[in-house]
Amino acid sequence: MSAMTESVFIEALSLPTKERAVLVEKLLLSLEPEEGSPEIEAAWKREALDRCAAYDAGKLTEREAADVLNDAYRKVK
Repeated sequence: MSAMTESVFIEALSLPTKERAVLVEKLLLSLEPEEGSPEIEAAWKREALDRCAAYDAGKLTEREAADVLNDAYRKVK
């Protein structure tokens, strides 16, 4: 962490809790791109359409979200 970043961090810690929360939210929002790239948006659209078509064709089945999340958690554990 640079000296300037450390200084800003220390100063931010002196803010009241609600003001720190607002600052955190603004900082987190600043990390998100305002608009996705057209290529990425198109890829996600194709993926969604492909998945819908596969489901309609009987190539995919439904699963409970909790089961999917539990499986994913076990895989990264």
